Amino acid sequence: MPEIEYHVSSFVVRVRPQDGPSVSGAIQSVAGLEVHAEEEGKLIVTAEAGNVSELARLSAVLEETDKVISVAPIYHEFSSDGESATPVPPDELQSTGVKLQ
Repeated sequence: MPEIEYHVSSFVVRVRPQDGPSVSGAIQSVAGLEVHAEEEGKLIVTAEAGNVSELARLSAVLEETDKVISVAPIYHEFSSDGESATPVPPDELQSTGVKLQ
């Protein structure tokens, strides 16, 4: 039986303040991404994925979204096969395939 994984990460996405609502809408339309806050050109976004490859794809979607200036990973936590979630320190995020800015 394959190992079951669950990953959740948070990001700060920077945009020009006037682009916040349209970028937020575009991000919200992607399954696995959710915008939790938007203020003065900063969006707080979470990504949920079943494996690290999917998480990296969602990170790339954020980076490639029109009018996005930058994407900074803030937090990554994962669990597998019912284990309790394990936080990943920010300096180790790059080794998970999530590109640091």
